[in-house]
Amino acid sequence: MRNNDDQISVRMLVLLLIGTVTVYVALRDPSMGVAIGVGAVVVALVHELLGK
Repeated sequence: MRNNDDQISVRMLVLLLIGTVTVYVALRDPSMGVAIGVGAVVVALVHELLGK
């Protein structure tokens, strides 16, 4: 499947959706938002360290 630069990818949509949900949760319950944020950073770091 060819990636077209003019179209937004499904991966980008999922990342934006997750970011939006995280911000919403952080505004409603700050401690839960911090936990989700830390978890997301840890997962991203492990993903980068282990290679794609």
